[in-house]
Amino acid sequence: MFVAYCDECGDRFLLPASHIVAVHNLASGVIAVELTCYENHTVLVLSGNDIDIPGPATV
Repeated sequence: MFVAYCDECGDRFLLPASHIVAVHNLASGVIAVELTCYENHTVLVLSGNDIDIPGPATV
């Protein structure tokens, strides 16, 4: 499960793994998970050791 904020919906959602579209390795220690919200808008969640915020971050 991912907590993700959708700019287009203006809301935060708990999204299951079935909403994952792609996983991208942006750089060493930085991972972007591309998901769709329940309205099929694209949401990116950043995670990894080299991001400078605690926990996964929705961008």
